[in-house]
Amino acid sequence: MIELVVFAYYSRRVDRRFFSKINDWLGERNYTTDPENLTTYIGNAGKKTVEEFFNVASYPKVHLERKQSYPPLKYEFRFASPLTSGFGENDEVYGDAYLNYSLSAPAVVMFSGWLDTATDYTHLATQLRLAGRNLWVMDLPYHIRRTPGGYHSGELSLTGDIIRTLECIRQAVVDARILIAVLREMGSRDLALLGFSLGAWVGALLSVVEPGVSGAVLATPPIRPDELLLKSFRFSAIRAGIPDRVDELLDSIQRLFLPKELSPAVNPERIYLIGGHEDFIGSPEVVGELARCWGCNCKILPGGHISVYVTRRFWREILYILDIGNEPG
Repeated sequence: MIELVVFAYYSRRVDRRFFSKINDWLGERNYTTDPENLTTYIGNAGKKTVEEFFNVASYPKVHLERKQSYPPLKYEFRFASPLTSGFGENDEVYGDAYLNYSLSAPAVVMFSGWLDTATDYTHLATQLRLAGRNLWVMDLPYHIRRTPGGYHSGELSLTGDIIRTLECIRQAVVDARILIAVLREMGSRDLALLGFSLGAWVGALLSVVEPGVSGAVLATPPIRPDELLLKSFRFSAIRAGIPDRVDELLDSIQRLFLPKELSPAVNPERIYLIGGHEDFIGSPEVVGELARCWGCNCKILPGGHISVYVTRRFWREILYILDIGNEPG
């Protein structure tokens, strides 16, 4: 009991310090939104259905290059994004494929969190071998290999330029739909989504527009990004760059970006939400609200938005959901 109390205090402290520093850093960057451009953007987006907004207009050729010859085989994949951002580096989609089996085998398609940097997922891929799955990890827009020169990984994804922020999410969903379509074309029919933090937001939207996905595990998802970006004092630097009364304008396109405003195309019984007791990004209350709206599974574990990821129980839950090993305690 004492250990849990101490860990809860530690979790809140880590989240406060980390996001406070990020907020200060973004404040120095001074990203802003042009009110006139925002009005035009919302007017155009508001005319589209969810399927139209996240529609894939063209399917580019996907290139694979082997990077690792010992099991699991590791390939780098890349293809041109059908959406353009004005940053050439960001508009070339990159990711890594960890192949335990043939290209037609069941797979996990993974999206990591905000500000994530290059990570080797060989260990996770090895664990997924026990579930008979390959692992495909796509870099989110403005992250890792998609980071424009002179910027930090993820810096341009969530800022006071709310148009770029919304287009970042749209581009992530469209790019992921291309990857999913390619995997299905290669014969992989059992595709599970695995999203962390920002990647869980992307995964939630994919669960709405991709009925062919077999399931989804969404960890520490920012269920109410509108509340975080527009009202939370922890993201005051982002809010400072956004015009006044923007929330009234954004009301008309909430159905395009907020998971709670949408209905999943994936079987809710195969959607799993994982939150942290001390997480203010995806608090237990809002994660539970989405679980009730969607009728899906939900589990709240000890930890905050960051610290929950360092617990053994968190990873046991992930692996168990993906059919590995024994039921976690």
